[in-house]
Amino acid sequence: MIFVYTLEEDYLMASAALAGAELPANTVWVDLLNPTHEEDHHVESWMKASIPTRDDMHEIEESSRFYAENGAQYLTAPVLYSTGENSHGIGPISFILTGQRLVTVRYTEPKSFNLYISRATKPGNGLINNKCTGVSILLGLIEAVTDRLADILEDVAGRIDLNSHAIFRRSETDKPMTTKNFRDSLNQIGITGAFLSKVRESITGVSRLLVYMTAFTNQEPYKKDTRGWIKSLERDTQSLSAYVDFLSNKVTFLLDTVVGLISIEQNAIIKIFSVAAVAFMPPTLVASIYGMNFHLMPELDYRWGYPMALCIMIASAVVPLLIFRKKGWL
Repeated sequence: MIFVYTLEEDYLMASAALAGAELPANTVWVDLLNPTHEEDHHVESWMKASIPTRDDMHEIEESSRFYAENGAQYLTAPVLYSTGENSHGIGPISFILTGQRLVTVRYTEPKSFNLYISRATKPGNGLINNKCTGVSILLGLIEAVTDRLADILEDVAGRIDLNSHAIFRRSETDKPMTTKNFRDSLNQIGITGAFLSKVRESITGVSRLLVYMTAFTNQEPYKKDTRGWIKSLERDTQSLSAYVDFLSNKVTFLLDTVVGLISIEQNAIIKIFSVAAVAFMPPTLVASIYGMNFHLMPELDYRWGYPMALCIMIASAVVPLLIFRKKGWL
């Protein structure tokens, strides 16, 4: 699908392009969402620039993601998008700067794009002015992506704090964590760690894009304000990258903690069985001796022989437990 955005004073006017239609003169942005081959060729005839295929967009080499061709600048960055409730994916989006216009090619629908479009298409939005160009829209989209990543990281930090509270701040009246509790904690921490790796990949891709933009915007006709905007976005991505590292360290710490607690819980269980085995060994020995049925066992003829054997078995079980407790082994 082809969406065309034309400049109308202080906002963008959105419209869906029809096959064979002419490109309006005041177009500043052409957005290709899940385009077909015919739509790619249609936009190529408008822009006089080639449109990268889906396979081209997934290339990870620097030269395949950032390059200039026939006067157009090609930039590709991985952007986080939602695939369902509490589920996210990451997909590449290509930005093509040709003259004063921007072309975006995407096969996903990141929330950051939708937020930028909903705001930019409203009059008096504060984003668009009568001097808006493709570079301005590109930087606005990147800013929306970084803002969205910041919001996501705040949510991740909240979830990490909840997991930390469940592990470290348990009340004395709470029941001990069961195997299911440990499994759920490990599952949540693992999901959070995997999600942070996707966020890190997106931030790294955006940072590389901004570094490339810095190189070609240092030349004319790009303005000083544009270069300042890029520097500000670079600082934002650096701070987000540092925050991701901080959260990743917390996730690793919680993961190590849960694994350690599981080991402690297992050791405690094994200790109980070991103590029980040691406690019942002496009574078993006594019972075995008096169960041998030899004729010359004087205790068998005692009146109090049976109570005496019971007392010996009880004492032989209690005394080791008292010794273990005194030594601090229990």
